[in-house]
Amino acid sequence: MTGKRGRPSAGEANARDERVVDVAVALLRDEGFEALTFDRVAADAHVAKRTLYGVFGDRAGLVRAAILRQHAYLGEAGDAGDDLRSASRAILAHLLGDEAIGIHRAIIAAAARHPSLALEFYDEGPGRAQDFLASHLPADAMVTAEIVFTALLGELHRRRLLGLAGPPTPAEIDAQVDGVLRSFGLPI
Repeated sequence: MTGKRGRPSAGEANARDERVVDVAVALLRDEGFEALTFDRVAADAHVAKRTLYGVFGDRAGLVRAAILRQHAYLGEAGDAGDDLRSASRAILAHLLGDEAIGIHRAIIAAAARHPSLALEFYDEGPGRAQDFLASHLPADAMVTAEIVFTALLGELHRRRLLGLAGPPTPAEIDAQVDGVLRSFGLPI
C-alpha cells in the first residue's frame, strides 16, 4: 500500500516543521553550524529537501527558526506575564537553557565566516529580547533595555557559554532577576 499523497493538513505541516526545527536545534547545539546542511536536516527529519526550501528558504531560515524557538516567551502570554519581573524571568529561563546556549556557541563559532548569520542571530535573538524588555520597563526608567538585558544575563550566561555551569535553578533565576531589578531601582 502506498502512502498518502497531496498536501499535508495544517496540523501535519506544523508537526513536520516542528520536527525540522528540532533537528536544526540539535545539530546546532551538538555539532555546530557547519553540520546544519539541507541534506542532513532532510535525512534526520525525514522530509524532502524541496520541502525545506519551500518552508525555510535556506540555512539562514533554519537558523532563524531555531533562534525564534529560544524566544518562545514572546508569544506565550502566561509564561512571560505582564510585569517586568515575569518578563525577565521568562527571558532567563529560555536563554540560559541547554538549547539556547548550544545555539549561541554555534553562532559564535561561525560568526567570523558568516557575518550575516551573526547579524541575524543578534536581530532575532538579543535584539528581540531587548525590545520585549523595553515594553515592560517604566517609561521614566533611567536605564535602557540593553543595559538591563546585559545585567540579567550577566555572569550566569558567561559561565553557561563556557561550560562552567549547568542550567540555573528557578531560585537562581529569581535571585538574578531580583538583584538586577533592585540594582536599577526597578519594580520587582
